[in-house]
Amino acid sequence: MNIHFSLRKQGQSDPIIILNVFDGRFEGRKFMYSTGVSIDPADWDKRKSRAKSILSRAKELDDLNKYLDALEQIIISFRSERHNSATLSREDLRSYIQKTRLNERKEKEEKLQKESGFFAVWQKMIDSAKNSSGEDISSGTRRSKTQTLKLVSKFAVLKSMSLSFDNLDMDFYHSFDRYMKEKKLNGNSRGKHFKEIKAILREAIDRDIKVNMSFQKKSWKVIRNPSDSTYLNYEEIKKLLALDLTGALEKQRDIFVMACFTAARHSDWHQINQSNIITENNKEILKITQKKTKETIHIPIHPIVRLLLNKYNGQPPKIISNQKFNDALKDICEPAKLGTVTINSQVVDKWTEISTHTARRSFATNAYLSKSMEVHQIMKCTGHRSEQTFLAYLKLNGKDYALEAASSKFFTDDSLSIMSKAS
Repeated sequence: MNIHFSLRKQGQSDPIIILNVFDGRFEGRKFMYSTGVSIDPADWDKRKSRAKSILSRAKELDDLNKYLDALEQIIISFRSERHNSATLSREDLRSYIQKTRLNERKEKEEKLQKESGFFAVWQKMIDSAKNSSGEDISSGTRRSKTQTLKLVSKFAVLKSMSLSFDNLDMDFYHSFDRYMKEKKLNGNSRGKHFKEIKAILREAIDRDIKVNMSFQKKSWKVIRNPSDSTYLNYEEIKKLLALDLTGALEKQRDIFVMACFTAARHSDWHQINQSNIITENNKEILKITQKKTKETIHIPIHPIVRLLLNKYNGQPPKIISNQKFNDALKDICEPAKLGTVTINSQVVDKWTEISTHTARRSFATNAYLSKSMEVHQIMKCTGHRSEQTFLAYLKLNGKDYALEAASSKFFTDDSLSIMSKAS
């Protein structure tokens, strides 16, 4: 059995390190396994099939080589256990690697928890966290904070690092950022985790815990990239309604379209029903208590919403999970021929970018472009508190703004042209 590592280019990123195992007992003689780690080709020693020894990055590259050594040792153990086997299964080896790595990770995590109370203190701070009003944070906010804690914990285990509030310095920042990039997290996701780390460090200071103050440096950046989210205009929503759908897809299409006219988040879609509608001055108003903010908002019932509610006798079908709904939306939107949209300078089919949150953005953007509502009125429907945040939430491109400006007094004032004719 021959074992070595090689590089495989994937997209525009650095090559991924691939584990190669050659053995005549495999069908096709070869087994390949992605290590999940990318590396600059300049840092790779092809002859040794390991990372080079570079003084300025000695710790990082040494940790990488230790990881590759551990993978190789797993293969050697597998070979020893199967030395009498006439044939070998790729799936068997893959499962063996994953199970061994999982067991090793659990052992490291248990050891880490015993050696340091850092993560336990962090978890306690999350459990007792309050919002600006002094109330317990929402379950969604707590879940987001816990996700960051778990990711940092996995990072510490992988790197065999003993972390504390006092050693989260710039070296940690850059190393953790590289780790998140290797896990293919985009800029906004990485920024969200750094934001949560800064928040927990500020909380630690309030509790008189000694903290490394590097997080206050300008170089400790909370990464933010412009959102690539898109929206559906009225014509595109009409295309969805015109689709000849049946069964579950028809029901999910109808729920999504209603959401496009109510500004509700997916977590609140179950409240779009007759029991939450009140009538004032002969106007129907939908009353929703937002799960995320705990605030109650009121949205006038749009004719499309009334039409679809009537279709289900005021009680739309049960809402499926966010992930399943996003999968369904791809099947719903693809045949609608929604055209293309530019994402990160690349033109892609618009249906690939549609998610449950597209409905909320569509409401905000279409309401704004209609010029029939003031910004503060739309914000009352969406629940935004800051006009700056709301305007950043809109998904308008240069053409949208140009069309909006075209009907302004500045561009429709023909007094000068009249004066020019008179002269």
